[in-house]
Amino acid sequence: MKNILLSAAAIALTLSACDNTPKYTINGTITGGEPANVYLLAMEGRNIDTLAKAPVTNGKFQLTGSIAEVTPAFIVAEGVRNRDLIFVENNEFTANLNLENPAENKITGTPNQEIVGQYMALANETSKAAQGLQQAYRTAYQEKDEAKIAELQQQYESLMQENSAKENEVTKANADSYVAAYLLYTKLYNYSYEELVEKFNLLGENAKATKEGKQIAERINNLSKTAIGQVAPDFTLNTPEGEPLSMHSIKGKVKVIDFWASWCSPCRGENPNVVKMYEKYHPKGLEILSVSLDNDKEAWLKAIKEDNLTWNHVSDLKGWESAAAQLYCVNAIPHLVVLDENNVIVAKDLRGEELQNKVAEMLK
Repeated sequence: MKNILLSAAAIALTLSACDNTPKYTINGTITGGEPANVYLLAMEGRNIDTLAKAPVTNGKFQLTGSIAEVTPAFIVAEGVRNRDLIFVENNEFTANLNLENPAENKITGTPNQEIVGQYMALANETSKAAQGLQQAYRTAYQEKDEAKIAELQQQYESLMQENSAKENEVTKANADSYVAAYLLYTKLYNYSYEELVEKFNLLGENAKATKEGKQIAERINNLSKTAIGQVAPDFTLNTPEGEPLSMHSIKGKVKVIDFWASWCSPCRGENPNVVKMYEKYHPKGLEILSVSLDNDKEAWLKAIKEDNLTWNHVSDLKGWESAAAQLYCVNAIPHLVVLDENNVIVAKDLRGEELQNKVAEMLK
């Protein structure tokens, strides 16, 4: 019996020694609070996967596990809204979290994480500057200081341009990293076709070959079909009366496709401007086709009547899943597309005075 027990112990020791499964370890400290637990969460779309959980003891925690590939995830302290991005690999990390001042949070351990740190430092710098401008803007708005408001708007635009240029430099320096592709992917819907192509072209071939890189390329391909200079793809949806109406069947010297919805406050706020434009320029050759992203037909019809929208209307009442919205890569409304008499796209996302000036110029 003694020999059997010794043999079993030897086997267990051997199996333990042979366990060469790669693992990650995140050694962390927390200041500014004492949450009960810390979580490591990976997010895929709307799904959340808890990779690891660890208690916090005397301001310290340790998250451990094994991962098959580099995985973007977040370290989240229980009861705290802030979350810190980490690219988990089977390696050792150090995470220093300050719950009172998240801008001081720092996670290190791998080259990928160092690159993340560069992007985050830039984002924090820009955010701090933007907050100062926003506070000054609120003051100028309350004081109705039009000159100051215009100056602050220009400063904000310059700040965003400077941020984009600096971000591009970080991307160029790390062009083939997974991080560069992933972070561009997270902003996929922030950019126009031209901007996204510019950002994508900064990536190296390995970065473009990642899952995120391929999704960016797919988005670019879809956007290219409705880019300025392209013939707008046709679509057919039903009118409020239930009759099919194709976009190309509507003839005009200038045509505006207006993606909107009854529940969209900015859309409803812009409608009076569109009404005035239509009344002024319809006799000269302007046509409008409004595509509603409503689900509720009664709400759609009520909004048309209330806002006095007397032009063509269509919808498949599928909300954001609208076939036309999908075709035109619409991810925010109001979204307006201006076409010439040959259905060539000449402008996008113009509003107010800019839209009226463009239409007037095309109808000369």
